[in-house]
Amino acid sequence: MKAQKILSGFGIACLIGFTGPASADDSKAVMHGWDENGVWELNADGNADPVSSAQFYSEMRIQGGQQARNYRHQMLTGDFTCDGVFDRIAGWVDLDNPEGPFFAMLFVTNHGGKAQSELRYIPFEQSEQFALCIYDETAPPVMSWQENSLEFMAEVVGDEKLCNFAIRVDDFMCDAPQFFYSEKTAGNDDHWLFFRN
Repeated sequence: MKAQKILSGFGIACLIGFTGPASADDSKAVMHGWDENGVWELNADGNADPVSSAQFYSEMRIQGGQQARNYRHQMLTGDFTCDGVFDRIAGWVDLDNPEGPFFAMLFVTNHGGKAQSELRYIPFEQSEQFALCIYDETAPPVMSWQENSLEFMAEVVGDEKLCNFAIRVDDFMCDAPQFFYSEKTAGNDDHWLFFRN
């Protein structure tokens, strides 16, 4: 009986200790990697972080507008910048432009620990080199990726310093537009360089 009273008293003391008010210092403690608002800081662990869903959809809203995420979209996830960190690339048919439909492509990366995003609009049924050949309301172009040899990059693409992963957009009517990542930006500050055979 005496042992039960001692254990009971010990249990109540522990319960009070666990439910007691936190000290001021404890309430301001911030876990490593999170800021004071509870937001994860990019590269908090000393390494570049993969692109998260939250980061991607935030960029999609900023770059593509309020309605962008409501479109049916395709997503590629993988290391397409050759830095060992997962990137996200999405494509969708954008119907908001008064000039007609465009195929929108959003590239979001944390290459070298720096967040980058670029949006490209590819027109349909135009004579430009950049355009897709056909617009079909029921079958959007298909995005895919392709790993190329260094010989191909040097001899066909003409730059072996580019990341050797191509992001392709196929409408299956003409040669696929392709995009390759370059650490060095083009004159327009784009990292994703266009290529077509």
